[in-house]
Amino acid sequence: MKFEEFVDRCGSNPSTTLQIALLKRVAVALRESTECIGAAVVGSFAKESADRLSDIDLIAFCADGTGHSVFRMVSQLIAPAEILFAVDGKHSPDSPYRKLIFADMTSIEFHVIAPDTKLELEQPFVEIVNRGLCLESRASQRHASADRNMSVFRYGDRGLAWELFNCLKWLWRGELDEAKGYLIKLGKAIEASEVKDR
Repeated sequence: MKFEEFVDRCGSNPSTTLQIALLKRVAVALRESTECIGAAVVGSFAKESADRLSDIDLIAFCADGTGHSVFRMVSQLIAPAEILFAVDGKHSPDSPYRKLIFADMTSIEFHVIAPDTKLELEQPFVEIVNRGLCLESRASQRHASADRNMSVFRYGDRGLAWELFNCLKWLWRGELDEAKGYLIKLGKAIEASEVKDR
């Protein structure tokens, strides 16, 4: 799906107004950047199942050697928002990512992917930028899994806020079993980590 169609279809949902407004700003900047060769929205927004607490999942593919430049551009665009928590990392030296939770309880996870970093775009995704058929070259026929059996404590202490925020989202949606199951696994992983560090 193209970004304009996505905005037409999802932009009228009052519960996601804040996220759509942020996505529109980011989309304009990515389209104007010559360093961004492809960009897509994935996750619940691409599946058209997003709600008030859904995070924006954004992937930007960059030209060789421009990963940190694209990352800074997106970060600066988001900077005026009041950030409660941030998790930074990298897939490879030129492929950074950031996960942010804002004071208004919206969140974004954006990944900048260099040409030599392996990442397949699972279905569905929303096309923002697609220069030289970049997205087609990364697209998989696989559909993104709805399985929430994700790895716990993946980012260690620095990612705890993100993991607990996911649990809060499940609790808000009435998905108590998912939240409790995750918290049990998280507690065990933290305990194992503490034992290992001793």
